[in-house]
Amino acid sequence: MKIVFIGGRDIHKLGGIENYMYNLATHLVKNGHTPVVYCESDKNQIEYVNGFKVIHQRSWGGRYICKILLSYKASVKSLLYEKDTMVYHYNTWVPSLSSWLPRIFGKIVILQGHGLEWKRTKYSPFQQKIMHFMEYITAKAHKNLLMVSQEQTDFFEVHYKKKCITIPCAVNLPLKKSSESNILLKYNLKPRSYFLFLGRLVQDKNPDYLIKAYLQSGIKDKQLVIAGDNVNDLAYVKYIHQLAAGNPSVIFTGAVYGLDKASLLKECLAFCIPSTLEGLPITLLEAMSYGCICLASDILACKEALGEFGIWVEPENVHDLIAKLLLIKKDEYYLREKQSFAVYQRVANNFTWKKIADQYDSYLKSLV
Repeated sequence: MKIVFIGGRDIHKLGGIENYMYNLATHLVKNGHTPVVYCESDKNQIEYVNGFKVIHQRSWGGRYICKILLSYKASVKSLLYEKDTMVYHYNTWVPSLSSWLPRIFGKIVILQGHGLEWKRTKYSPFQQKIMHFMEYITAKAHKNLLMVSQEQTDFFEVHYKKKCITIPCAVNLPLKKSSESNILLKYNLKPRSYFLFLGRLVQDKNPDYLIKAYLQSGIKDKQLVIAGDNVNDLAYVKYIHQLAAGNPSVIFTGAVYGLDKASLLKECLAFCIPSTLEGLPITLLEAMSYGCICLASDILACKEALGEFGIWVEPENVHDLIAKLLLIKKDEYYLREKQSFAVYQRVANNFTWKKIADQYDSYLKSLV
C-alpha cells in the first residue's frame, strides 16, 4: 500500500525523526509498500531514495509556524497528487494538526509520538504549556497512536486513557567489514583513548554536565570527544565551547555522519549519554550495535534500550558523572568483556530496522 509520511526535516541530515522515516521507508519498500516522505528542507525538490519518493518542501513562515504550514501543504498536495494513498503517517503533534484533511476523505491516519515534546528545555515555560495542551488535543483526536518507547505508551494510557502501540526506533547492524574514515587521524585520536558524546547539542542531553565532570575528574590520559552541533541554539553551543576553552583534551568535531560516525563509535572507550530527557535514543542503539561500554542516565528511555547493561548515572549530577568516568577508566577491560556482546545482542534481537518494519507492516494490516 502507499503510505505518506509527514513531519520531520531533511532526511539526508538524519535527526531522530528523519532517521526513523528514512530507514522505515527503506525497509517498507523491501516489504512491497510504496512510501512517500514529505520533509522540511531548504529547497523544493522531488527525488527518489532507496526506491521511495522524497518530497522536499522549502521552509517558510518562521520557526514556530513553519511545521504547521508545511504539514497542511503536504496533506493537500498528497491528497491531490497521491490519490491512491491509503495511510497518512504524521510524526509528532504539530504536523498532525492537518490530519483532519485525509480523515474526511476516509484515509487511515496514524499519529506517531517521538517523545514528550513539552518537556524539552528548548521551549519557554509558556511554549511548554502550549505543547502540552497540543499533545492533549491531538491525543484525544486520534484513534491510531504509535509511540517509539514503552515509556510514552504508558504515559498516554495513564494520562489520556488512550491505548497506543509501541514500535521503537532501530538501527542497521554494522557490517563486519566496512570502510574506515580518517576522522581519528584528523583529531589525533587513538582507539580506546576517548569518551564519546554524540548527538544534538541541546540542554536536554546535558553535554555541559559531561564536560564539567570530565574537566573536574582529573583524567589526563583519556580525551573527551563532543560530536554534534545545533544551528538553532548557537548560544548554547558557544557556552559549551567556552566551558572547555583552553583544554585541548576536549575535542569538538561538529556533526558527524556515515563513516566518520561509525569510526568514532567503533573505537571509543565509552559512549556517554547523560540526558535528562529522551524518546528512545537512536544514538544509544547505534553505540550498542558497536558493542560500546555505555554510560547512560538512569531514565526510563535509556533503560528501555540498554536493559540491565548500562553504567548508570543520575541526570545533571556532576559528582556522579565524575565517579562513573573514573570507574570506566579503571575497569574498562572488565566492563567491555561484560557488556560488549550483551548490548550488541540486545540490539540484534530487538532493535533492527528489519524487525521494526515487520512490526509496522503487521500494524498496517491490522488497520485495513
